[in-house]
Amino acid sequence: MKENNLNREVVVIADDFTGANDAGVSLALSGKKVSVAFQTPFTGDTDALVINSDSRALRASEAAEKLTRYAAEIDAATWLVKKIDSTLRGNPGAEVEALLRISGQRQAIIAPAFPAAGRTTQNGVCLVKGVPVTETEFASDPKTPVRHAHIAAVLAEQTRLNSLVVSPAQLCAALQSDAQLVIVDAQSDDELDQIIDAAFACNERPLLVGSAGLCDALARRLGRPRQLLAVIGSMSEIAQQQIQRVRSQHNVSTVLIDINDVFSDARAGYQQQIVTALAAGQHCVVHTCADTQARHQIDTLCQQRGLSRAALGETISAFLGELTRQLLENTSPAALYVSGGDVAMAVASALNAQGFAIRGQVAQCVPFGRFLGCRWQGPVMTKAGGFGTESTLLEVLHFIEEKMSD
Repeated sequence: MKENNLNREVVVIADDFTGANDAGVSLALSGKKVSVAFQTPFTGDTDALVINSDSRALRASEAAEKLTRYAAEIDAATWLVKKIDSTLRGNPGAEVEALLRISGQRQAIIAPAFPAAGRTTQNGVCLVKGVPVTETEFASDPKTPVRHAHIAAVLAEQTRLNSLVVSPAQLCAALQSDAQLVIVDAQSDDELDQIIDAAFACNERPLLVGSAGLCDALARRLGRPRQLLAVIGSMSEIAQQQIQRVRSQHNVSTVLIDINDVFSDARAGYQQQIVTALAAGQHCVVHTCADTQARHQIDTLCQQRGLSRAALGETISAFLGELTRQLLENTSPAALYVSGGDVAMAVASALNAQGFAIRGQVAQCVPFGRFLGCRWQGPVMTKAGGFGTESTLLEVLHFIEEKMSD
């Protein structure tokens, strides 16, 4: 459990105030609650925290030391971003090395390009409107002059971490290498989007290092229409009717868990199905009951497995809880819907949640809020298995699509 009990989707460390605002504005426009902090600890309720370290003009060692003050905030981040100047002013090498050490992350993706402002990178060289940065006014900046146009050379002045220059198409392969600093060329917003997509595909989340351009790309990815992940363990008739009602919707996929797979711990195949559905823009309903007749086969299944009804239920719930935890580490649904009290508690346990903060209610019988004390902080909706009407789950989907996108 995090010491400060705060969990944020994004934490950005910027080295000056205007840069902090530049990093946060696109996240705010994508619907995130964004706060810029001048001091820490920051205890406000926010989706994205941007910290102004005010370290651009400090000596490299001082800048690195200052970042250690933000360890608790960094530990609470799902995505950690080091916002740097698009013309490489300041202490990028020292600050990136410090953040890798503090966060424990293995690699940093470094993409300072900001094409909308005329700043691009080609073959690892920082260009301003097509001209190497060392041939522009930034080379004589009164406080932080830029001495190198090659990004690797700028970093090497302050860190001995090894670097590699790649194109966006080569990034996924580079992230499997031993390179600690992966410098990525970008000449368009589309290429910045490719870089962010590669970061999301990583098994280990990298440190993102870039200017407002990369922050904008992250905001575009996080702000894409996202879907509901529904995990339904209830075998009640009304729960099955609710599933059948949404199954006919064009944007809903259902994944049926074979109970026999619960005993072989076969989650990988189901995880891939669900991730694929969410990535395709589908709401995904995960359930364990094929139809209303399946509940009458429980005694037979218990006899076959030598289990009591309670033990069978615990096994199924634990499977769904762990599957949900793994999914939330690799996907970003708009919300999580859990039906069935035992399953809801199993999911909370798998996520190491310490409690539940209630924020409101949907469809008259579906409380929603957020889990407390765990990394995943998206909205969570719970429903007792036998509650609601045939249209309850459909109403929840409409709430996700209409209300949460406002």
